[in-house]
Amino acid sequence: MDPLDIVMDEVALEGLDGVTILSLWIRLEKRNPAFPRNLDPCTKEFIWKSLVSNHEVDFFELPQERADVVLVDRFADIDPDTGIQEASHWDRVDSYPVQILLEDKSGIQGSCVFFKERRNVTPIIRTTNLTPCVMLEDAFKRWGRKLVMVASQRLRFRVLIGDGGDPDLKLTDHSYCILERVGRARWQGELQRDLHSCSFKTDARKMHYLRKSLTQNDLITMQSHVLRLASGAQQHSILLLLKRFHVDRRSKYDILMELTSNLLSEAPNHTASMITLRDQLRVCIRTV
Repeated sequence: MDPLDIVMDEVALEGLDGVTILSLWIRLEKRNPAFPRNLDPCTKEFIWKSLVSNHEVDFFELPQERADVVLVDRFADIDPDTGIQEASHWDRVDSYPVQILLEDKSGIQGSCVFFKERRNVTPIIRTTNLTPCVMLEDAFKRWGRKLVMVASQRLRFRVLIGDGGDPDLKLTDHSYCILERVGRARWQGELQRDLHSCSFKTDARKMHYLRKSLTQNDLITMQSHVLRLASGAQQHSILLLLKRFHVDRRSKYDILMELTSNLLSEAPNHTASMITLRDQLRVCIRTV
């Protein structure tokens, strides 16, 4: 992918909330696959000019500064022998509280906590013929972390549905915001439990219903996910990812099934009692 296309991809994945200048650099530095250019001052200025000159990007001033995005790898804390994630190391700061835009007459969809309060400063940043009026350094001095770059509705929807998706597909505002949230998570994905209990604060059954249209239209993938809490208890959920970010990861039960198969293949007559298997697998009777 062309470097400037990658930049637009990262801006679009941030959704209707948009992305601040500093958070964009963080996204590009941590991108997977890696961004093919060093983010030195000259490159950053070139990226800024390309964004300013792009008619699919608008610029807004927020009523207050937004904290920089914090990226944490949930999979770094997964035990390879069990497929279980240790919850004690996963403490992600959410810079994007959910505020669903409902039934917008212009067709805009997404979540944006300051949609009505933010001020469009695009005319200050570029002319009507897309000529930049403000340099990167001057823009940051003037607006700092209050300035966000927002991709058009068309572009944001395109990166969420993928190249093979139907551009004429219609989603409810709630389902779209779930898709937007999953897309912003990139390779990390979102746990359905977190979506209904923390982000959207809704009933689990309603979240299942809203998610259903995304799976029926083949927009997201689902995997089982097990979290071990600090208490030692295990919390089961479903990991949701955009199709473009899907990676097959072995769950706890995939690993246990393989171990069980190996044990039985080596046992006399390929047969063993449940008690013997439980002891060899070192799991509780409930897991068995």
